[in-house]
Amino acid sequence: MDIDFEWLETQIFHRKLNAEEKKALDQSIRVVEYGKKEDMMTEGERTDGLYLLYSGRAGVFHDSHGERVRIGEVSEGAQLGDMAIFDDEPYSATITAKSDCVTYKIPRKELDVLMGYHHELARDIMVNTIHRLSGIVRSMNTVNAYSQQYIQGRRV
Repeated sequence: MDIDFEWLETQIFHRKLNAEEKKALDQSIRVVEYGKKEDMMTEGERTDGLYLLYSGRAGVFHDSHGERVRIGEVSEGAQLGDMAIFDDEPYSATITAKSDCVTYKIPRKELDVLMGYHHELARDIMVNTIHRLSGIVRSMNTVNAYSQQYIQGRRV
């Protein structure tokens, strides 16, 4: 399967990529496919790369006191494994395909090369990560506020 650079420009980098950047990404990206119900990442395991969800949907689950709890869902355009890449910690959740999924994987070594030699690509990946994480924090703030109101007996 060929890399869909138009998709990368629209979903991940939010700009036109130049020929050198496309060549670097073409050399770095591996296409990885997952079948429905297949784990794409497993909580507690170490990351082997950054994944960009090209197509499909997946559930995000966290083990809480021995119980698998659904904490979210991701779909096309999601960036997966970025926290584990940047903080060098194991995956904090399990991601399971809800449909057949195609990902663009950038293995850790290739990502290190991109970060070191293609600063614009590195910046764009970081901005995409920050944007995604800020959305999660904002959502958590809202849920926390509603939870506090509920606990204190004030219904919203």
